[in-house]
Amino acid sequence: MKAIILAGGFGNRLHGELKDVPKPMAPVLGKPFLEHQFLFLKEQGITEIILAVHHMSDKIKSYFGSGLRWALDVTYSEEDSPLGTGGALKKAQKYLNETFLVLNGDSYCQVDIKEMLEFHKRNKGLITASLTKTNEPEHYGKVEVSADKIVNFIEKNPNLAGKEELINAGVYIVEPEVLNYIEVDKNISLEKDLFPRLVNEGLLSGFIHEGYFIDISRPETYKKFREDALKTLFMSQNHTLADAMRKMTRSGMDIILVVDEKDRLLGVVTERIIHRFLLRGGKLDDSLEKVMVRDPVKAKTSDDETKIQELLLTGIQRLPIVDEENVVKAVEFRTEKVKTENFPVVRGKAPLRISFAGGGTDLPYFFEKHGGVVMSATIDKYCHASMVRRADSKVIINSDTGEEDIFDSKKINYDGKFDLIKAIVNIMKPDFGFELYIHNDIPPGRGLGSSASMAVLVVSLLSHLQNSNYDDYKIAEIAYKAERDELKIKGGWQDQYAAVSGGFNFMEFNPEKTIIYPLRLKPDVVHELNECLTLCYAGGSHYSSDLHAVQEKSFSENETEAVVKLNELKILASKIKDCLLTNDLETIGKMLHESWENKKKLNKIVTNSEIDNLYELGLRNGAYGGRLLGAGGGGYILFFHPPHKKSKLKKAITDAGREVVSFNFEFNGTHIYPVKGK
Repeated sequence: MKAIILAGGFGNRLHGELKDVPKPMAPVLGKPFLEHQFLFLKEQGITEIILAVHHMSDKIKSYFGSGLRWALDVTYSEEDSPLGTGGALKKAQKYLNETFLVLNGDSYCQVDIKEMLEFHKRNKGLITASLTKTNEPEHYGKVEVSADKIVNFIEKNPNLAGKEELINAGVYIVEPEVLNYIEVDKNISLEKDLFPRLVNEGLLSGFIHEGYFIDISRPETYKKFREDALKTLFMSQNHTLADAMRKMTRSGMDIILVVDEKDRLLGVVTERIIHRFLLRGGKLDDSLEKVMVRDPVKAKTSDDETKIQELLLTGIQRLPIVDEENVVKAVEFRTEKVKTENFPVVRGKAPLRISFAGGGTDLPYFFEKHGGVVMSATIDKYCHASMVRRADSKVIINSDTGEEDIFDSKKINYDGKFDLIKAIVNIMKPDFGFELYIHNDIPPGRGLGSSASMAVLVVSLLSHLQNSNYDDYKIAEIAYKAERDELKIKGGWQDQYAAVSGGFNFMEFNPEKTIIYPLRLKPDVVHELNECLTLCYAGGSHYSSDLHAVQEKSFSENETEAVVKLNELKILASKIKDCLLTNDLETIGKMLHESWENKKKLNKIVTNSEIDNLYELGLRNGAYGGRLLGAGGGGYILFFHPPHKKSKLKKAITDAGREVVSFNFEFNGTHIYPVKGK
């Protein structure tokens, strides 16, 4: 069972007690209060913990991280603005798909979770609340129960003082269906807004227990908890070494204070003392009288803070504080100040590309024998993404398509959801999780290289957060490996290099290396070329890997003929490059037509009747030629035409019910930058 701890509160009543830490991080015996809750949950067998955080959340995240130090799996659900106890649960809904445990981040309740869970299952309610008796109900309010069901909550008021009453102890077992009662992004209180409704529906049970309970939201109760926690370190000298070791394991504390019946200090036992004793032949059933160090270094309650700190700086890790009669009053711990980490946000975009010629020659089964060339350019249509570093190891992806996924960066499972991003994580192996928010100017699967652009962008963002400082070639290589090697998705090499480089590029591919030749075109040539091109959506989309698989099979069956056609595409790519450099633009249209006719001869599946009809429509309305972008089967057609035919062609296309996409060329390639906030 997962446990969610509501640790987002401000702790206003403890403001005078705490220095620059949120209430859940209030120190108790050298550990934050939350850590004592962690140890309690771990003792009960609960190892998956969600922390709902808001106020000073970076301090909490910096200290606990992913929970590895405690052999726990910690996940953070962070509120941008306070949402109350109910709103915090709703915010964490994506982590909660089975019965779960809820704890308040300012109360400590030693309830038997297993026993409470059995009670919960018997009563078949939506929530079971832990209840305990107190003679201070004026601070908590009163709970009335009938036949194990909570029937009423009475608000706290002075008239309850001095009476022993049942109160809410702040531990709940909850069914995920409860989350359907809570609106998204609303500030909602479990106690004030949700519980009365569940009471009316008979769905709120009350589990009465007699274990220890305290909340630390008031200065007097915070002081009481520290005193109670101190006493858990006390043992008599008649206890055995085995007893002391068991207590250390349960408490997570590396010290036992050996005291007499009046709590006067007789000696101390630590893990180091135990190890030394056992190495000298000591036994586990020996009494602490034999094990303890007598007259340890200690301080007096009358000593000022400066003297206590001076003692700790000498190397002492734990310093008992005693009064004039040697009664233990406190323990000071030497604690290293935890550096508050920041959790940076980096944002970026990667351009999509149009390919003029050479597509298909960048496939390994061809270029490894014959070499490949591609002529392409990037346009001002982008894949966009923001990445936020997390303190835990979770990866959360949100897409503009409405898809969302959550997985652990150390437990990758390819399941068809964002597998390309998972493959990148598997290759780059970040030691942190992240949130990724992605959206595209053009939907994927339309022949503009969007999957490669997204892969390049994610690699770039992750490289930035890892401080890897990869160059363009390394980024393109990782993006390629994720798609082609890790996921075995068939496809060419051009898209990754185009996205990372930007601009007009003539690319050469061979088994040893890839070489990118950027074309430095005059602005007038670029503007004129843009006036000569129209991009229109032919309908449909495709999964390029499937098409490439069919094309590879066709290549192997008709290799001699295919090699001839692909070599012709290489020649066309080189000629188009020369036309761009010499401003011979009109010839490009004719070569695009020749390139498209060649591509259709290579494999008939690249086109269909709708694509052919739209292409013929373009030729009838002024286009010299064009080509379908990408692997084929659907997507965008790029038409080349005289500038004065642009309006006529656009009208013919739109009259036919097809979409025309305006674009300009883009020269900067993938761009990322750090930002403040999401």
